[in-house]
Amino acid sequence: MGWLIGLGVAVAICVSGYFGVRSGLDRKAQKMAQGNDEDRQLAAELRDVSRKIDQGKYLYP
Repeated sequence: MGWLIGLGVAVAICVSGYFGVRSGLDRKAQKMAQGNDEDRQLAAELRDVSRKIDQGKYLYP
């Protein structure tokens, strides 16, 4: 029974980390989109990585 609880905790940590990375990239891209040309280009690249995470192409950026 203890290993089942441990497995549940591990899965919860993995899922929260996965969504945390995506939302962190989106927030950073949103802030950078208001900057200069270089920042806007980097924001577009961050959004692209975030979309690829959504599609399952990357597990982590």
